[in-house]
Amino acid sequence: MRFIILSIGLLLFFAPSRAQRQLDLKQCREMALEYSKQLAIAEKQKEKAAWTKKEYGANYLPKLSVSGFYLYHQKKQEYKLSGGYLPTYLPGADGKLQPNVVIGSDGKPVTGTDGKPVFHEYAFLPDIPLSLSLRGAYMASVQLQQPLFMGGKIRAAHQAAKLGEELAGENVRLNRSEVLVELEQAYWQCVRVQELVLVARKYKSVVNELVKNLEDAQQAGMAPLNDVLKARVKYNDALLQLQQAEHGKQLAQMNLCRLVGLELNTELVLTDSLSAAITPGVLALPDNLEQRPDYNMLEKQVEMKRKEVNVTRSDFLPQVGVSAGYGYGGGLKLNGDDSNSGSFNAMASVAIPVFNWGEGRNKVRVAKAEEEMSRLNKERLGEMMQLEIAGSRFKLNDAQTRIRLTKSALEQAKENLRVSEDQYEVGMENLTNLLEAQAQWQQAWSEWVDAKAALKLCESEYLKAIGKLE
Repeated sequence: MRFIILSIGLLLFFAPSRAQRQLDLKQCREMALEYSKQLAIAEKQKEKAAWTKKEYGANYLPKLSVSGFYLYHQKKQEYKLSGGYLPTYLPGADGKLQPNVVIGSDGKPVTGTDGKPVFHEYAFLPDIPLSLSLRGAYMASVQLQQPLFMGGKIRAAHQAAKLGEELAGENVRLNRSEVLVELEQAYWQCVRVQELVLVARKYKSVVNELVKNLEDAQQAGMAPLNDVLKARVKYNDALLQLQQAEHGKQLAQMNLCRLVGLELNTELVLTDSLSAAITPGVLALPDNLEQRPDYNMLEKQVEMKRKEVNVTRSDFLPQVGVSAGYGYGGGLKLNGDDSNSGSFNAMASVAIPVFNWGEGRNKVRVAKAEEEMSRLNKERLGEMMQLEIAGSRFKLNDAQTRIRLTKSALEQAKENLRVSEDQYEVGMENLTNLLEAQAQWQQAWSEWVDAKAALKLCESEYLKAIGKLE
């Protein structure tokens, strides 16, 4: 037996305990922002938008390119230009060359059997052999291109990219506020269930004390067994409520650990407590829509659609550009002679769309329709955001009213319990009424804790609704 007890003691001593971490709300906010994958994606999107803006800004500048090639072709290309007899010419009286043809007695040129004129003399041209070698042909060139006018496309695209960067910045703000709202909900929920555990323990202690008193009285013959059984039923109910509260505490802590990047089985000690008042000045903060990141994102989207109209229109406007370059090549041999040479070139180009069966006009109309749809969507969502702000303010006011009512109810339940206990001691109150008074006190205390937690959550939601949750 002693060996078994010793073994159990050693197992309990060496059993792995849950890691413990003491945190407050500020630390949790910082950890959640650092750990959030959602916010990290938004930051990368902002970084991408910044690089995109620089990409479109580079279109204002000239582009320099270098190209070249090298070719080795083993077999030479052999060609032959066929020769033959060529007619001759003599200078005339006017100094111009005249065909040296034979003139007949009739004064007309004599023709041969083939119908062609017969010349006094012919020049013989032998066959000309040609040999083309591509063994080591090469060419290198450098080219500089500068757009002068592209119908406004470069400017409009660059402005749209700037708006995209600003939109990405507002998206970071939006994701940040969403992460903080979720974090604060989890944090205050964790604080709430911690206080509910204390409530359940206190209620269990009160009922347990009553059960012991009744058992002692029953053994002395001063209380019926029925009262003892009633008290034990309430005690069992208190045990169940305590177990549920402790399980809720563990789940709330696991959820908070998930958000701040800790191991799920980490035991948290939260240093903040629930307050019965909101942060001073919260309801006095301005609540205009321009403070909300999601509303600003809608405005940026409308402006971007307006720039897309300009980009679409630019495809059907004149486009002007210039280019200059220098090239050098060699290695091409004709009959053994190499032809290495370099040259400078310059070019100006103009493209003017003339007629496209209304394609450009219709594309611009489509872009304008999308701009109008974006504007209408902004107005529609703006109205819904105003309703959200009003609803969040009303919920915060209701939460304050609930605080006052539950506090008053808790004070009344405490007084009712005190009176019931005093009357029960002198035999003026039955056990049922006392148990009911204890249950009402426990319920009022739980609702008081719930009201304080709801006040914190409503304050966070209101700050997010007006764009002030940073």
